[in-house]
Amino acid sequence: MLAQAILGNLHQQPSSKELDYIDLEWFDTQRKMGRWVSRAGVEIALKLPKPVGLRDGDILFEDSARVVAINILPTEVICVYAHDYAQVARVCYEVGNRHASLYYGDQHLSFKTPFEKPLKILFEKLGVTHEVLQSKLDNAQRISVSAPHADPLGLGAPLKFQDSDQLVVIKR
Repeated sequence: MLAQAILGNLHQQPSSKELDYIDLEWFDTQRKMGRWVSRAGVEIALKLPKPVGLRDGDILFEDSARVVAINILPTEVICVYAHDYAQVARVCYEVGNRHASLYYGDQHLSFKTPFEKPLKILFEKLGVTHEVLQSKLDNAQRISVSAPHADPLGLGAPLKFQDSDQLVVIKR
């Protein structure tokens, strides 16, 4: 089966049809092409026009009886809990400086990054509260992008951070 588009997401539009999943590691979700076999043995060839970052629950195939969707497997991560915005800036700088992926955490001012021992040691030296746990790294929560200088949102507009923790796109 050839999938050339994301047909929706189970987290936004649940389905009562038979559910089948393709289990992916977090690092495979950045691909725009791939060939996988679902849990039920359905072979899916993915060929997207541009990389979108597959999200947990993305629907690749749907017919009258079933839905085949993405399931991102949990992986070992470092979850960092910043206590103020200065620490947020430090954490983001240090993770970005190592070209590691960064994701929003489940709590206010928390972040997740794939486990790497040097990062854990760094967070210990910086006195940043953190823990190692199993979690899904879902592109819906991804902060870092693959090509930061290439207008990742495709807007052609400058971005501005507000004091209210909102990102504003300035269209001219």
